[in-house]
Amino acid sequence: MRREGFGSGVRFLGMGLLVLLLTGFLICGCNYLLLDDSQSYTRLTMHELYESKEPIDTLFLGSSHCFRAYDPQLFTELTGKISFNLGSSSQNYDTSYYLLREAAKKHDIKTVYLDMHYKFLFIGKEGRDLVQANIISDYMPPSLNKLEFLTVTSEAKQITNRIFPFRREWKRLEDISYLCEVFEKKQTESYRNYEPVILEKEYYAGKGFVYSMEELDAKAITWWENFGLVKEDMDSDETYSISYIEKIVKFCKEENIRLIFVTAPSFDQYLETVGPYDLAYDYIKAMAESYQVPYWDFNLCKKEYLELKEESFKDVDHLNGKGAEEVTKLLAKLDSGQVEIDEYFNPCYDEKSLDR
Repeated sequence: MRREGFGSGVRFLGMGLLVLLLTGFLICGCNYLLLDDSQSYTRLTMHELYESKEPIDTLFLGSSHCFRAYDPQLFTELTGKISFNLGSSSQNYDTSYYLLREAAKKHDIKTVYLDMHYKFLFIGKEGRDLVQANIISDYMPPSLNKLEFLTVTSEAKQITNRIFPFRREWKRLEDISYLCEVFEKKQTESYRNYEPVILEKEYYAGKGFVYSMEELDAKAITWWENFGLVKEDMDSDETYSISYIEKIVKFCKEENIRLIFVTAPSFDQYLETVGPYDLAYDYIKAMAESYQVPYWDFNLCKKEYLELKEESFKDVDHLNGKGAEEVTKLLAKLDSGQVEIDEYFNPCYDEKSLDR
């Protein structure tokens, strides 16, 4: 009787493991067929992060303003410090925090440059874009950090789509042509070997950086979007994004990581339209001072050190490759600690405007 009971238990356990194995295989298969990431920069960035044999010591975090502004390979050439750009589209500060923890597990990070774009400061948990957060978590291997990222930063209604990526495209299961197209793309050598994504006017240049050859034509813009950068936003009770900036500051202090707030430059005519920009600068500057963190806003650079015109921008809010080269060169000089930082920046944006 005891042997029969023991045997039944083993068979039950075996069946359970088999069901789990088949379920996992089915989930992986659905993810493979339903998610088209053949043109994803994030897939390449995350793969490089985990597969990098070099000990990364300088990390860039932020949204698309970040991964288009700071060229880690050029920065390494100029400083000798191995750097990596972990920026991603619409990256909010909660995502930056968990990416920082992820990178710090594998690498001995010495310096973090956190891009402080004002558009992301006042976004609440409900209002932020989860699309890119979902994509980033897709490429994280199982860990407690990933589990916390998925559960703590998600509402109950979002958790299924985050844990099971194929759920975002499950309605396409009946679209045989789509499934075949995705399968064919993922069978190519370029996809399987993680070769750089190359589009018509930009390409993935490595270590998280995207080089764009597109140039802004300001005359072609017939309207300028006003984001309503007003004082009411800064006086609001919304603290979700700020709370994660605080977590980043705390983590860096605990891990003895040098943290510097930076802001990638936007096209001046754009800032003058959506402004007054000094409201945003003063807000971030006060925050940086309260945390005792340096803040370098490249929108306030004196023109003798950084003068960016239309040909340096992809669009009004993002640098192209030429603009990123200029900003990275200046950042490398400031990073050295051998220069007087205040010499390079105007005390406010209004003063810079008067200087032009």
